[in-house]
Amino acid sequence: MIYIKSENDIKLIRQACTIWRKVKEELIRNTKIGISTNELDKIAKEVMIKNNATPTFLNYGGFPKNICISVNDELIHGIPNERIIKDKDMVTFDIGVTYQNHVCDSAFTIIIGENKEAEKINKATLECLYSTIDIIKPGVRVGDLGNMTQTIAKKNGYEVIKDFSGHGCGNFLHEDPPIFNFGMKGQGIKLVKNMIICIEPMLLTDSDEYFIDKKNNWTIYSKNHKLTCHNENMVLVTENGYEILNE
Repeated sequence: MIYIKSENDIKLIRQACTIWRKVKEELIRNTKIGISTNELDKIAKEVMIKNNATPTFLNYGGFPKNICISVNDELIHGIPNERIIKDKDMVTFDIGVTYQNHVCDSAFTIIIGENKEAEKINKATLECLYSTIDIIKPGVRVGDLGNMTQTIAKKNGYEVIKDFSGHGCGNFLHEDPPIFNFGMKGQGIKLVKNMIICIEPMLLTDSDEYFIDKKNNWTIYSKNHKLTCHNENMVLVTENGYEILNE
């Protein structure tokens, strides 16, 4: 179902996004060589609880941790564990914050030390993200968004995943419409004022093939184990354009 947000919805979602930013700041400050993803997961939860919020992902569909932390060839849904962060790792944090039954869902990627290949795919993913967001306004169709993401990814020499997508968000974690990373211009539903959508390009190197971890049934890996990257922003459709809520 597509939810057109009320002014009160938007107010509470903004507050959830404010808390999300606090979580991001604390994770950036603490992510360094030698720390485990479990420790980072606990830090994220502590910040949320301190700010009267809760982790959206915990127990969502059975997800066992507070946030997703995906490293290198893990594209999405990485489950925090005893894995130790190492030099050159590319680490994506996908974080859901629930505040008074309203949700902020966004993701960001950081690189530990110097890794030119990681920097290249992260830069391309961010270009996909912001180029797609930049065309958002009432009347634009979701196919236009997907087409832009795929066009930028291909221009940079990367593939996009086909089976996972961005989505509406705010009143619930996953709302319609799905926002795929591919599409045809002029196809799909039109955006309208006060929709909130998550734009999340997910890029893979050389192939769009992937597999799901059989041990946890969550984590998505590139089949060739080459680098992947995922970034995500939460965007409000305004009267004449857009506003990024989590930045």
